[in-house]
Amino acid sequence: MTVTWLPGRERAVFLGGFEDTYQTPKGELQELARKHLPHPAGHVLLYRTTLPGIVTCNMTSVTGVDGTKAEDLTRGEIICRSQMEPIAAFLREFVSGYENCYIISAASMLWIRETRHFRGMYVLTEQDILEARQFPDWVVRGAHFNFDVHNITGAGLDRTGVQKHFKQRKGYTIPYGCLVPESLNGLLFSGTHMAHSNFRVMPICVGIGEAAGAAAVLAVKQDIMVREVDALDIQKILSESIHIDL
Repeated sequence: MTVTWLPGRERAVFLGGFEDTYQTPKGELQELARKHLPHPAGHVLLYRTTLPGIVTCNMTSVTGVDGTKAEDLTRGEIICRSQMEPIAAFLREFVSGYENCYIISAASMLWIRETRHFRGMYVLTEQDILEARQFPDWVVRGAHFNFDVHNITGAGLDRTGVQKHFKQRKGYTIPYGCLVPESLNGLLFSGTHMAHSNFRVMPICVGIGEAAGAAAVLAVKQDIMVREVDALDIQKILSESIHIDL
């Protein structure tokens, strides 16, 4: 959801990660959230935007929802929307600079973090990421993120999740085998639960999508199945692509 504030924005607090803390006169902010917000909400994530006085608030949460079932998606959306006003009230009471904030918008639908996993010719693992593996048949390179594993029983990170304390600073690669399913003739992606918490972020997904697009073009031009595409041909296309550093 998105909130805006009135006077007091120069004192506004921004917490960008589950592991970030902030001491207030009434207590530590993340602990206050766990105590006062409706379960399973209970964390504070507040991000600056490009618009003056507008803050992105990533604080609604729902667990026990099957993202493949319409009924569960409806239930989850009702739960998350019911948390919005209590979150705004919490910000007004406990967070410096948000004393006069109010909600101005919310996402159009519930977003699901994880559902089914497809098994590919190769399955990316947690260890691949920790070792920053450089696969010879790479189709994505320079991938880097943390293990952003959300708690499935409540607020914050799962005990396996690591954000700012993630120690591995090197980029890893993703091999073409991850995009090719074991048996189905299509182009998919595979990885373990832990690896998914890392490669699911948008910049890495952009790289995956670019590789998939290149593979699809090669398959059509060569009149072959995507599983038969040579990763070296994909690498050639990707290496010739024009990349602009922003």
